Amino acid sequence: MRGDGRIFRRKGKDGQNLAIWHVAYWGPVDGRVIEIRESAGTGDEKKARQFLKERLREVGNHRVGAARFQGPRQERVRVEELFEALDRDYVQRGIKGLREARNHMKPVREFFGFRRAMEVTPNLVREYIAGRKMSVRRVGGKPIVGVANSTINRETELLGRAFRLAHNEGTLTLAPSIPSLPENNARRGFFDRHEVESLVSHLRQPLSDMAQFAYETGWRLGEIRGLRWEYVDRRAREVRLPDSKNGEGRVLPLDENLWILIERCWSRREYKKANGGSSLSEYVFHFRGRPTPETTLRRWWVEALTKAGLPGKLFHDFRRSAVRDMIRAGVAQAVAMSVSGHKTESMFRRYNITTTADKLEALRLRRKYVDAQTTESNIAAFPTANTDTTRTPGGMG
Repeated sequence: MRGDGRIFRRKGKDGQNLAIWHVAYWGPVDGRVIEIRESAGTGDEKKARQFLKERLREVGNHRVGAARFQGPRQERVRVEELFEALDRDYVQRGIKGLREARNHMKPVREFFGFRRAMEVTPNLVREYIAGRKMSVRRVGGKPIVGVANSTINRETELLGRAFRLAHNEGTLTLAPSIPSLPENNARRGFFDRHEVESLVSHLRQPLSDMAQFAYETGWRLGEIRGLRWEYVDRRAREVRLPDSKNGEGRVLPLDENLWILIERCWSRREYKKANGGSSLSEYVFHFRGRPTPETTLRRWWVEALTKAGLPGKLFHDFRRSAVRDMIRAGVAQAVAMSVSGHKTESMFRRYNITTTADKLEALRLRRKYVDAQTTESNIAAFPTANTDTTRTPGGMG
């Protein structure tokens, strides 16, 4: 009968029954009910019947809507296969930040990749998170314990996306809940002008020019690092970025300071090739003809921070500083966003940081406003109350 299933042994080449029991039962696969055959993984008949009973229970739960049936095919899927499918999906769709996503995938794939997808539970994800919080990494040659919550969340988010993609494509019928860590997205770091001048004097080229460009425009490091001369219109004195992280292009007019900076970079286009010849770089801020390696940029950055006495500063602080300064200089928000490349107001507001000095100024302005108010009351006194206690029509007395 369909509902009972059966156990059986397969025959070997010699016609004799093999030791391992198999089970056969009817279950849902891709929206159809078909006979499913799989190994029970045991030579014990009693255990094989128990295995079949469990499978029939799972099919019954699926039928009444209590739980989705997984089946043997899904139980064989490994997490590494899910990440491979996610990577292919990102490549096909031309997802921006693919390199960054792959970097975030590495530690997750190392921990989960060899496991079966069905083994991934919220508790296992918490175990991964705990391990990342205790991991040791090196920054500027110094060992640092623990990874930031935001970094861990980006990693586990990719795990969740891999499962959701598998669910949407029918590879899996269930996706586990992925826990996350709290994040403090308030950005606090920014540069003052004298700090920029000090830092730039210690930075190597082309990072020095990149830092000045970032401080003037609020552009992201990735946009500056990969800026090509084909996007620079020297006749119109404009930079026309065809695409960016927010998915939209933008035009940046070059004022006097930026024009001098770009022209300086134009004069440095030529570089020496490995064979002794020379060529012209297609990148505005190039290192030996190519964008400067990220590891090299980080090393130069840490060296300059130490010499300038500015520990803990980030390149991204230039972006926050540019946004803050434009708003405080009276630039309209929409215009400032078009310069920096912010797409949403919520993201933009995070960079307009309020300092202690701003709060003190707010208190001073309020006190000035209060002190300017008249000390005389502007409330007129009511006439003497009427002693007549007679109620008037419609009154509330």
